[in-house]
Amino acid sequence: MPTDPLPDWVLQQRRRVGDRVRDLREEQGLSQERLAEMAGLSRHTVYRIELAQYGTSVDHLALIARALRIEIVALFS
Repeated sequence: MPTDPLPDWVLQQRRRVGDRVRDLREEQGLSQERLAEMAGLSRHTVYRIELAQYGTSVDHLALIARALRIEIVALFS
């Protein structure tokens, strides 16, 4: 069971993924709203993922990866 608050290294990984989502979205010239529409998510969810305010699910990341036309592993590199 996760500790509360989460360890810093977990939050750093969350930030890395959020930064990667934002960078890939911007590289493709997409707004948060457009990416959210393409992924079937709310804009607020994309916003929270990018700012690392949200411990997102693998399901959400899979939807984002598909919308960006990338493999999900690209979100972690």
